Amino acid sequence: MVTHSRGAQIRHLAAALAGVAAVTLVYARLLPTRNATTIALTYLLVVLVVGSVSRLWVAVATSFAAMLCINFFFLPPVGHLTIADPENWVALVSFVSVSLVASRLSAAARDRAQLATERAQFLEDRKSIEVARKGDELKSALLASLAHDLGTPLTTIRVAASNLQESWLTDDQRREQSELVLIEVERLQRLFQNILEMARIDAGAIALDHQWVHPMQIIEAARSLVEHTLRGHPLNVRVDGERLVKLDPRLTASALAHLLENAAQYSAQGLPIDVEAEIADGELRIAVRDRGPGVAEGDLPHVFERFYRGSHTKSRASGTGMGLAIARGFLEAEQGRVSAENANGGGARFSLAVPAETREALEMMS
Repeated sequence: MVTHSRGAQIRHLAAALAGVAAVTLVYARLLPTRNATTIALTYLLVVLVVGSVSRLWVAVATSFAAMLCINFFFLPPVGHLTIADPENWVALVSFVSVSLVASRLSAAARDRAQLATERAQFLEDRKSIEVARKGDELKSALLASLAHDLGTPLTTIRVAASNLQESWLTDDQRREQSELVLIEVERLQRLFQNILEMARIDAGAIALDHQWVHPMQIIEAARSLVEHTLRGHPLNVRVDGERLVKLDPRLTASALAHLLENAAQYSAQGLPIDVEAEIADGELRIAVRDRGPGVAEGDLPHVFERFYRGSHTKSRASGTGMGLAIARGFLEAEQGRVSAENANGGGARFSLAVPAETREALEMMS
């Protein structure tokens, strides 16, 4: 960045005049020449350099100093500030005009470059502020989600554990309370697993491990990850074809598990969840449909944003708003995608697609 303080500009002027003096010494004593064009171009170079690093007035002063040196040392009569030949007047005026115009253009270009630099710095600072603001919002949202979703299971576990100490409980009641504790512990485990998975996505620490699997294996793995959440929701599964796919089964199953968990949380107890899988256009596509209230039109563009819980949050017992964002992160690591829409007849339909090689199952056996 060019320094515009008065002291710095005075130092620039002193250096510029020293440069003019050096050019004069070289051509007048060390390399005597009468070629006015060469001499003028050398002085003009000095003026241009000064104009590129200093204010316009410094370049103008340098230009006039160079003009006086040309007049006194190189234009006849040498040693006098007069000019005998009218053509030399034209040359001298041309030199001054060119040097002034060039200095002005150089100063303008420098000012534009400085303005662009300052603007870029301003935009960078604004971006940093925006990133910091969003970071604070995410932290606040995470803390609010944790406070909400830790409170319910911890309270339930505490009450159930207290009940288990009572002597009046029947065996069936004890089993019921024990089962309640296990369900809430699993919910806590899923919560902390979500936090770890979100951290892995943010850190870019997701390694791919492609394997040949059947789509049904992906669905079964996803079901096992959220078994307690799916309890009470019949799973209607339809897999189109018997081909194998090559992808990362762990990431794909984890992403699908979040879609299944989301469907169960939005569906009333006893309502089924439909899962359909097909292989088409070099992709494994799996769709999950629930029988819940659907997704509000205003929520559809945001459902995969982290900590976004939508307008139907009050109808859910729990949820941090991390699950769908994690599913998107896992799928993006596989160059896949996920989408949401409202299904015909009610409920929501979430679909994932992952690029995958395909092969007939019999080919793997042969």
